[in-house]
Amino acid sequence: MGLDRILCLANSYKHDHRCVAGISLVTKQWVRLVGRQVPGCLTREETCYPDGKEVALLDVFEAEIEEKCSSNCHPEDVRVSDKPWQAIRRFDEPRDVQFLAAFVNKSPSIMQGCTDRIYARKIEGTPIGKSLELVHPDDLWWWIRDETGKRKNRAIFRTGHVGRVRYDLAVTDPVWLDQLNLLPAGFYPHAFFFKAKPPKTFLTMSLSEPFEGFHYKLVAGVVTTPA
Repeated sequence: MGLDRILCLANSYKHDHRCVAGISLVTKQWVRLVGRQVPGCLTREETCYPDGKEVALLDVFEAEIEEKCSSNCHPEDVRVSDKPWQAIRRFDEPRDVQFLAAFVNKSPSIMQGCTDRIYARKIEGTPIGKSLELVHPDDLWWWIRDETGKRKNRAIFRTGHVGRVRYDLAVTDPVWLDQLNLLPAGFYPHAFFFKAKPPKTFLTMSLSEPFEGFHYKLVAGVVTTPA
């Protein structure tokens, strides 16, 4: 399919590997990149530039796309070649923030509903329309809790201009999890992590592969803009 320029909006944990997703600046469509080493994932090495630096949120990078490899639950999937990715620029100008705002889902419903999951059987029979979305959260909090010795990190937020729906979703963004893991269990407002007024923040939503009969909605990227 050729070279594509992609705005990275997620580089999240997926099993023991990574899931990189974003918006193609060529087609203006969402894409989720899949490598050849691990089914449905990218290894961490595959997400790095030639200098060894890992692709970051709001990076624009160039990658060679070989083919579409979509599934019922991940219609945006494309397979990338082994050719190293090339960093182009940071997506951090005022006009760039306006570009992101145009992609925000303004509905209170995220990926076919207002719950945190979708029945796997539903998608087995009918492909989902999209498994990636961008939201601009309102009243954003971070919930860190320990359950029988296992740490869990959740994003609590409202969204939607028409209705007011509150979501409670798992977080898989490694950079944000590193910040949360420095803190004891508890509830933290988004403003807690910034010395001044919090920057404009977007959340990249991603639908998981099936797990125990469900596809779960995840916060795969916490995108904080400079403007």
